[in-house]
Amino acid sequence: MPGKRVLAGVLILGLIMSVVALNMVRSKGQAGVPVKTAIVENKPIQDNVFASGRVRLCAKQELYTFTGTTVQELNVSPGDRVSKGQVLGLLNADEIEDDYNEAKANFIAQEATLNKAMYPREEEVAQKRASCQRAEAEYRNAQKNYERKKLLYDQGALSEKELDDAELDMAQKEAEYKIAEEEWKMQETGPVGHELTALQAQIEQARYRFEQEENKLNKTVLRAEMDGVVTTVEVALGDYVQPGTKLITIGDTGQLEVTAGVNEADSGKLKPGQKVKVTTAAQPGREYSGILQSVSPGAVAAKTTEQGSQTEVPVIVRIDGDTEGLRPGYTVDLSITAVDKDNALVVPYESVVEKEGVKQVFVVENQVARLKDVTTGVDTALLTEILAGLSEGEKVIVSPGKELQDGSRVQEVTETPVNEGVNLT
Repeated sequence: MPGKRVLAGVLILGLIMSVVALNMVRSKGQAGVPVKTAIVENKPIQDNVFASGRVRLCAKQELYTFTGTTVQELNVSPGDRVSKGQVLGLLNADEIEDDYNEAKANFIAQEATLNKAMYPREEEVAQKRASCQRAEAEYRNAQKNYERKKLLYDQGALSEKELDDAELDMAQKEAEYKIAEEEWKMQETGPVGHELTALQAQIEQARYRFEQEENKLNKTVLRAEMDGVVTTVEVALGDYVQPGTKLITIGDTGQLEVTAGVNEADSGKLKPGQKVKVTTAAQPGREYSGILQSVSPGAVAAKTTEQGSQTEVPVIVRIDGDTEGLRPGYTVDLSITAVDKDNALVVPYESVVEKEGVKQVFVVENQVARLKDVTTGVDTALLTEILAGLSEGEKVIVSPGKELQDGSRVQEVTETPVNEGVNLT
């Protein structure tokens, strides 16, 4: 009897525990899956891309040496303002002047030769004509002499050698006559064909060398080709400089730009015309404005770390407005505004899910999760713009778990307000 009472007690206790567990499960099912929600709101959004770069002149002139020589004169120092055409310095030109004078004389001589050939004097033509007539007479006499000796040879009165000598003399006189005739015609009509081509080639060669030497001589005068400010003077008076040495740099310090590299993950957000904020450690507390001038169509491997190469896309930012205190060569930080909208319908970035290429959002309706297809616009670090599929004031579920299905009962844990806009780092 006592054993039966113990067994009955155990069965009753088990039944009570089963009822309690069943009630807990039912209570949980009625409460629904706990979720975090946010309100769909219209808000201004902004997204920035950050990069570091270096300031440089938009327009500059760098003066180099083209030959080994000495600095004979320097008229400017860094910071001096100069005007277009102003002489900044001189290089020693003694040897270059000698080469220039020689090339000039050769060019003048070649021109004179061509002019003489193209436009001969009358007495020179008469001289050539007389020479031709004399050569013709000598040729005719040699021809008659040969015919006479040929007759004697046929009669047996002359040896074969004497006949050969007469024939050779006739041929030589004929050649001299033809040369004299060509020279007379050339003198009278001027050179033609390959003779003219040869003379023209000689004068062009002389002209090219003369122009080269003239250009070298001009380069010994260091002249400004633009209005600007002298940014560097890299030589001193009396220095001997090798070819290719940079001497002076001038530029317009009021027109500056920044070259930088943007991480490839952010580069797709950029396009020319976007606004840029520029700051530098050299001017703390000061902010300059700029415009994104260009985005390179290609990427480059810019940095190498332990994890490998970092790929960047080169960009150029034009400084817009005041540039006081900003100098070429400074390192600056850029904040490029990739997205800037005064009013956009947004949800938290984590509330949007994608299935088979379709963007979807869970909304809460009467404590039930309903799945809606949406069309999205721009993304920021925390927000996603909704173009279609949702209305202002609806509640969306943030970071929905895999267990959440369309039609699941949910329990809101807390409402997460949509942030006012964030900066993308």
